[in-house]
Amino acid sequence: MTSDDAQPRATMSATRGREGAEMTQIEAPRPRFAQIADILRDRIQRGVHAPGSPLPSEPELSREFGVSRVTINRAVGLLRTEGLVQVRRGKGAFVRPIPVITRVATQRHGARDKGRGAYDVETRRVGLEPSWTASVERVPASELTAGLLNVAVGAELVVRRRKYFANGVPTQIADTYLVSELAEKAGVTEENTGPGGTYSRLADIGRGPIHFTEEISFCSAIAAEATFLDMEPNQAVFEILFVASDREHRPVAVTRHIMAGHQWRLRYEWTDEPEGGSE
Repeated sequence: MTSDDAQPRATMSATRGREGAEMTQIEAPRPRFAQIADILRDRIQRGVHAPGSPLPSEPELSREFGVSRVTINRAVGLLRTEGLVQVRRGKGAFVRPIPVITRVATQRHGARDKGRGAYDVETRRVGLEPSWTASVERVPASELTAGLLNVAVGAELVVRRRKYFANGVPTQIADTYLVSELAEKAGVTEENTGPGGTYSRLADIGRGPIHFTEEISFCSAIAAEATFLDMEPNQAVFEILFVASDREHRPVAVTRHIMAGHQWRLRYEWTDEPEGGSE
């Protein structure tokens, strides 16, 4: 700990509890680098430092806060880990260029019903221009995908691999697996699946998904994922394993999403009412 981070010892005060017993409350001060990170974070969130703009240099921040550059470096390092800023060698620290995107699970299917992809809606909602690349491969089913799609291990699957961007910034990787026979019947073996995407084409042949489950993990990215998503060291990703099933609860597609943790907010909405209406 540097001298800048050193703080007075925690202070203690005594109060009386409900039964008259003396209670000790410890008020531990926070390190200065964390307090500086709080101030910079607040400025970023309020738009004082706009997306894509540089933060003041370390010497400037050092003078402003009256601390050493080591302390400023630690504060900026905290913001890097959170994904709010990125450091460009020889140029300094910059605010990430695009805002956080919110993924509202309960609204995603409705977007497809209107002939629009869910990602298209999510990015345009915050004023961003979506784009993506797609490729299609045939692969043998792994133990995981075979179990989720109810096929034998090694059965031929079609996998649609997509990389997503917002204003040209990479935001997500998504691989969707379908049984080859179903993919061919739905016409989703080519890169362009048309309006509404894969699920709309499945609906065209009477296998549209209406039941969904997803499992979410927060984990470290593998090297290729971290490189594509332009992530800072020690940042984590959301891994979403999404299973879509038709009206008869037959699984039709399994998608594995990899999303930079700093770039996404996951939101869920539901109504808590007893069956048959209110009591």
